[in-house]
Amino acid sequence: MGSRQQLAVVVTAAVCAVVAGYCSYIAIAEWIADVPATTAAALGIAPDRRASEAMIRRLLQALDPDLLTAAISD
Repeated sequence: MGSRQQLAVVVTAAVCAVVAGYCSYIAIAEWIADVPATTAAALGIAPDRRASEAMIRRLLQALDPDLLTAAISD
């Protein structure tokens, strides 16, 4: 059974992973899984509810890249 994640939390964590050099969906999921509990808490990630690679992939592929770029650059 999957868990529900807040869109902003997952996107923020994915952006942090990419900035840290983790660029594939698998790498992003690994970064999220391995980030220390204090960092996870600061990002709004519950320590026992880390996003899976499949969920990250589906979520990021569903986002409009132009809207995401505009939101991040503002």
